[in-house]
Amino acid sequence: MATRTLGHLALYYVPGLEEPARTLLRDLGLSLVDNGPPGFCSALLDEDSANHHDNLLYLAQMTDAHWALEQKLREQLRGGEAADAYLEQIGMWPEVAPHFGVKFQSLETLEETLRTLERDIAPGGPLHGHAQLRKFRARPGLDTEVDARMAASPAFTGDEHTAFADHIIQCFVRTDLFGLLSSAATIELDYAFGPFFQRVPTFA
Repeated sequence: MATRTLGHLALYYVPGLEEPARTLLRDLGLSLVDNGPPGFCSALLDEDSANHHDNLLYLAQMTDAHWALEQKLREQLRGGEAADAYLEQIGMWPEVAPHFGVKFQSLETLEETLRTLERDIAPGGPLHGHAQLRKFRARPGLDTEVDARMAASPAFTGDEHTAFADHIIQCFVRTDLFGLLSSAATIELDYAFGPFFQRVPTFA
């Protein structure tokens, strides 16, 4: 039996953006349970196995003090050379930003999630202006079965950069719903092919 599990991550959304925050979590496949005061919910990563103590997120509105600080940070960073350079870097390589990851057990489920996100991020969608999606495909030339599955995937064009480790797919959602510099500003969506688990991975 495991001695420790990942318990929960607390997400605090910008005042007035509760519904887009809920939409993003639903698009990721989470089940939302309204089990607290107004504006609060538990978000279950896997509803069928949920015990409401492991493997979940809590969603709530930022406090006034938190939002005041966030606004001050945005004001101070706007147009700053260092901030612009950093935001440009994480726009291209989101792996270097603080983030949390959601692991998918099936590639088909990840592909469906990506389609849903792209629909809702598009102009006119409920997440337009609040989220961007960047995909990193599995590295080619390592496994013929992986290459064939990637070539057949409707979610990838073949023009994407490759993932940071062998035999995995990494996709990143960058959002302003939870604060500019929080670990929830970037959410990683992962799928690992079988060969990934055959040795300790190396990252590059």
